[in-house]
Amino acid sequence: MTPVDDYAFYGLPPFEQFIPEHDEVRISTVFTWDKKKAEMLQKNWQEVTDKPVFVGGPAYDDRGDGFIPGMYLKKGITITSRGCPNHCWFCSVSQREGDIRELPIMEGNIIQDNNFLACSKEHRLAVYNMLRSQKSICFKGGLEARLLTSWDIEQMRSLKIKELWLACDSHNALFQSIPTIQRLLKAGFKQNNIRCYVLIGFDMQEEEHRLIELYKAGCLPFAQLYQPEERKKYSYEWRKFARKWSRPAVYRSNHNAL
Repeated sequence: MTPVDDYAFYGLPPFEQFIPEHDEVRISTVFTWDKKKAEMLQKNWQEVTDKPVFVGGPAYDDRGDGFIPGMYLKKGITITSRGCPNHCWFCSVSQREGDIRELPIMEGNIIQDNNFLACSKEHRLAVYNMLRSQKSICFKGGLEARLLTSWDIEQMRSLKIKELWLACDSHNALFQSIPTIQRLLKAGFKQNNIRCYVLIGFDMQEEEHRLIELYKAGCLPFAQLYQPEERKKYSYEWRKFARKWSRPAVYRSNHNAL
């Protein structure tokens, strides 16, 4: 997901002669548990440049007032909106970024919005129109099943879509996710096209039931261990469970047992 150009660096700064001309240095930090490392990197960079060195990003509650293609995220990824109208207890997006805010649309084939379907119909149509010239399209931000209308599905059918990612983060969400998966299959999408984020880390038995039901309904689930702001260390059993259900090749090989 990160840029691969001459202006993107990872870890400690290189020797000064390998640092390109620049006006400032920005250290983008996604996870709260990486803040100490980010602040250490800030000190390291201050030793090799006389330009300002800033630390920011989601870990520092940056609300994301805009989007510049190729900065922080590799080219091809685009964000057309920020925020979310929901207030899910396990997610900090609405708290950090506020309600849904539509941004100017920049070209890209990977839509990384937090809740794209919460945008207005006019905005969604403009995004679909932009995507008509794109290939291998992915909606990776997590589509809210209850908001996926027949009109949206028809728009998506006209695009060269590789992956549609839904989200099913609770047992109750199954009752919205499964009918949506069935509608997508009826519209012509295949199981390889339909992916689904599944929040885990609380009740393994219930979560495995949810993962199996989603797989049997016709999508490829992807398990994600819940992480609070203070990073939680999970047991080997939990990590093994998460690995299995984040790798379709693994759980598909055991499909007869599901």
